[in-house]
Amino acid sequence: MAKLDRDTILIEGDAAALRFLGQFILAHSRAKKGDCHNGLHPKGAGNAWFTKQSTLGFYLHKLPCDAGHVAGKKLNKK
Repeated sequence: MAKLDRDTILIEGDAAALRFLGQFILAHSRAKKGDCHNGLHPKGAGNAWFTKQSTLGFYLHKLPCDAGHVAGKKLNKK
């Protein structure tokens, strides 16, 4: 992952890496209620999927969220 400009990030990888990312997102979407957040980062969980030059990770947040927050920010519950 890399920031291309202020509006766009690049997600780049070989076929296996992109398949993994797709399956990771699908698995997160199917997770039971209460499991509303997950992510991977080059300096943390899932770092094997990143290159040494990677500086950005990603954070998935599924709604509705029982916790009512994401990364320290309160969410408006509707």
